[in-house]
Amino acid sequence: MHWKFDPFFSIEILHGKYPPPGPGKPAPPAPEFLVEPTGETQNRLLRMGWVFKSYTSGGGGILYAEKVVDPNGTAKLRVSPAQNEGFTFLVRLTDPSVLNATKPYSTTPSVLPPFSGRARLLYFDNLNAEALNSDTYSLPVNVAVGAADFGSRMPKRFTFRPAQAGVNQIEMLELAPGGDTNDFPIATQNTSVEIVLSENGFTFKQQPLGLSETLFLTDETLPSNTLGVVRIFQPPGANWEPFRRYQIMFEKA
Repeated sequence: MHWKFDPFFSIEILHGKYPPPGPGKPAPPAPEFLVEPTGETQNRLLRMGWVFKSYTSGGGGILYAEKVVDPNGTAKLRVSPAQNEGFTFLVRLTDPSVLNATKPYSTTPSVLPPFSGRARLLYFDNLNAEALNSDTYSLPVNVAVGAADFGSRMPKRFTFRPAQAGVNQIEMLELAPGGDTNDFPIATQNTSVEIVLSENGFTFKQQPLGLSETLFLTDETLPSNTLGVVRIFQPPGANWEPFRRYQIMFEKA
């Protein structure tokens, strides 16, 4: 019996300023970005024997899973993730000047969606990843990063006070396979509601007005240059294998 590490998926950040080097060749990852697991995900990967290796040149990384190989050659995961378990990765910006050449940040005037959290960020997951070819999937809502990918960050326990009159309930839809919807009524005599949930992304709705946005809940202190988060789950209706390439494309302004 022996062990081996197989690649399960990669996450790569692409930018229009770095086009494919030739016909049929993939675009190189943008070196101004860094992809790495959050502290909580890193600890979980270590316990499972999984490893995420960020590219030394920046712009992405690959996750490898540890397998046990039986004498007959059969390989199986040493530890499997829990059902519907997700892993969180940070997209960090090592060279902010690249935003000057990036949509939608360079738009004048910049029109970005409002947010209710404490800090704006981009949010991506692979629940509805768009297949570009047999092994490559796009994570933004559209082909490239846009306003629909913006969200914000909140701690796992927070008090929310609606800015608009008429809001009597907060609806939190968990962005995960089989995600639950949690309702938090706002009593007539109150002007706020306390929300307590686990770390994850959520569609946050103020009802009955229908105001909707994305919130990522975490108690982890994120680096100041965090531009966004990526949540990766076992692909819907499929196994972790075969290998998948997840990409996030920024358009050149």
